[in-house]
Amino acid sequence: MTDLPNSSADGAANDSTPDTAWSAGDPELAALVRQDEPPYEPGVETVRVMPADLDDFEPPVRRRRRRSLAFRFAFAFVIGFALTVGVGVGALYAWTQQYEGRVMPGVRVGTTELGGLNREQAEAAITNAYASLGTGQIALAGPDGQTTTISYTDVGRRANTSAVLDAAFAAGRQGEPLANLISAPKAAIHGVTLDSAVVYDQDKLAGVVDTLAASIDQTPVDATVSGTQAGAYTVSPAKDGRVVDKAALLTALDQQLGELGTPASITMAVPVAPLPPAVPTASAEAAKAAADRIATDVVITHEKDSWTIARTSLAPLISFSTAADGTISAVVDESGLDRIVKSLAKKVNRPARDASLKLVRGHIVATGTSREGRTLDADGMKAAIVSTIQARQAGPTSSAVPAVVKAIHPKLTTADAKAFAPKMKAISSYSVYYFVIVNNHFGGNIEAPATAINGTVVPAGSKFDFWKVVGDLHRLPGAGPGNAIEGGKITVTGAFGGGICTTSTTLFNAAFRAGMVPLARQNHNEFINRYPPGLDATVWIIGNTKQTMSFKNDTKYPILIQRIITNAGSRRWITFKIWSVPNGHTAKVTNLVIHHGPQAIDTVVRDPSKPVGYTFRNNAPADGAKVWVTVSIYDHGKLHWSKRYYSNYPAVKGVLVKGTGT
Repeated sequence: MTDLPNSSADGAANDSTPDTAWSAGDPELAALVRQDEPPYEPGVETVRVMPADLDDFEPPVRRRRRRSLAFRFAFAFVIGFALTVGVGVGALYAWTQQYEGRVMPGVRVGTTELGGLNREQAEAAITNAYASLGTGQIALAGPDGQTTTISYTDVGRRANTSAVLDAAFAAGRQGEPLANLISAPKAAIHGVTLDSAVVYDQDKLAGVVDTLAASIDQTPVDATVSGTQAGAYTVSPAKDGRVVDKAALLTALDQQLGELGTPASITMAVPVAPLPPAVPTASAEAAKAAADRIATDVVITHEKDSWTIARTSLAPLISFSTAADGTISAVVDESGLDRIVKSLAKKVNRPARDASLKLVRGHIVATGTSREGRTLDADGMKAAIVSTIQARQAGPTSSAVPAVVKAIHPKLTTADAKAFAPKMKAISSYSVYYFVIVNNHFGGNIEAPATAINGTVVPAGSKFDFWKVVGDLHRLPGAGPGNAIEGGKITVTGAFGGGICTTSTTLFNAAFRAGMVPLARQNHNEFINRYPPGLDATVWIIGNTKQTMSFKNDTKYPILIQRIITNAGSRRWITFKIWSVPNGHTAKVTNLVIHHGPQAIDTVVRDPSKPVGYTFRNNAPADGAKVWVTVSIYDHGKLHWSKRYYSNYPAVKGVLVKGTGT
C-alpha cells in the first residue's frame, strides 16, 4: 500500500527495494509497510498483525507533508479564483447598473435596436417601427358584387407596444441579481430579437361585421296562395334568404389582422349561408292544385235530373292554412255549404203528384198521372258534398254526386184512382139556403169559394184545409165585400168575402156525415137559424191570423167534393156532396141542448143619404144562446170518433135602415 499519486510510485512499490531504503526515505511509511508486510516463510500462512500498542503508533512523517502541500495549493487556488471572480463580478455589476431603466444591449424588435433606450424612447422606436400596421385595408366581396372596405385604421390595428416593451425590458433580466450577471452579458453577446404582437379593436370589427351583415342578410319569403271569389288562384313563389356567417367572417378577419406579414391590401369573400323559406313553392302549388279541384263544379244527379253547384259558389268557401312543417292545405268552410244545400233543396224538392178523379155525367172517372215526389235530405246531401271535397283534395274525382233525397209517395196513385173510380158513389150530402143580398155580395162570397172547392179530391189519410184549397179570396171571380159580425152587431160591407161562412158550414156538415173526422171548427158570433144548431163553422182572415175549417179523411178511400148551387125563388141553396167508395162510416148528431140567452133588441138607423120611404133590413135581431151537441162517427157500427161541441152565441142587435133624405 502506498500514498504515491502516479505510476512511478506504483513501480517503486513493485521493485525489490530493501526495507532500509523505505526507512531512509520515509521511516514512518517504512514502518507502516513493514508492519503490514511480514517476512514470507514457505509453508507458513502469513497473518497481518496489528501493533500491540496502538497508542505508541505514529503515522509516517512523509505522508503528512504531502497532504499539507495539496491543501495549501488548493487553498491558494481557491483564494486566487475568488479574488478573480470578485473582480469580474464587480465589473459585471457595474456594467449592468449603467442600464438600469434601459433596455439591455443586444435587444431588438425586428430590425429595430432597443439596447440602451429608456421606456419612452423604446416605445417611440417600436411605434415608429410598426406604424405600417395601421395602414391598409381588407376588401370584402359580397354575394351581389358589392364590395365593403374595412381599413386597418377603422379597427385600430397596431402593434402591441405595451407587451413588446415589457418583453424588451425583461430580456437579460431574470429578476435575481446573480442570475442577471449571467443573463445580461449573454443577451448582449448573442442578442435577443423580439417580434411584435398585432392587436386591434375586436368590438369595432364586430360592429363593422354586424353592419355589413345587415346589408347582405335577406329574410326568406314564404310561398303563398291567393284566390278570387270567382275561383281563380295564384301562387306567389317562395324566395330563399341568406345570412352572413359572422363567426366565420370574424375568424378569417382575425387571422388576417393578427398576422404581421398581412399585406396592406387583401380581398376576401364574405361567407354567406342560404336560408330556405319555411313554405316552399311546391307546397303552394300543391295547395293551388287542390283548391282548383275542390272548386270544380259539383253536379248533383237524381235519375234523369241534374243540378250544378257552380265553381263561383264553392270558391268563396276555400281558404288556405299553413302547418308548422310548411305544408299549405286548402280548407273548406263546411258551414258555408248550408246555404248552398238550402238553395239546392229548392231546386231538388218536388211534391208528389196525385192522380185525380172527376165527376163526368154522374160518374167518377180517374184522371191525371201520379208521380213520386222528393225532398232533399239536407244533412245527408251536405255530408256527400263534404266527402266529395275531401276526395278532391287527394286527387281528381268525378264531378257527379248522387242527390240524397227522400221519396214522397203520391197519396193517390194512378192505379188506385183507376181502381176506385168505378166504385165511387155519393155517400153524403148537406145543403144550406141563403139570400142573394148585399150582405154576401149578392151570393158571390158563397158561390165563389164553393166553386174553388168543387172537384177537390182528398186522398185517403189526407187532410182538407179550407183556406189552403180556397186560397186568396181576392183572386176568386165574384167575391167582394160583405157583412161582418163585430161587437154584437153586423156591418153590411165590413169585410171582404163576408158571407163565406155559409160555404164552410155546409161543407163541414157534409164532411162529417161522410165519416170524415172533424178537425178545426169555430162557431159564429151569432146564432144563425139557417145553420144546424151548434154545428156551424166560421172562417176568417184578419192580418196574419186566420180561422179555418178542416177535416181528415182517415178512411182507406179517396173522396171527391162536389158543390151544387140551386135557385129556389128568393133563395138559393148550396149543396155539398161527398163521393167515395162506401167506407162503412156513418155519423150521428145527438144530445142537442139549447139554452136561450139574452134577447136581442131591434134598432132603427136613419140614413139621410136615402130618400124618405126607403127601408132595408140589415139584420134581424138574434137572441143569444148556448148550445151543446154531440157528433159521433161509427166505422161499420163501431164507435170510431166522438166529440161534444159547445157553442156560445152572444145576442146580436137587429138593424132596420130607413131613409130620411129627399
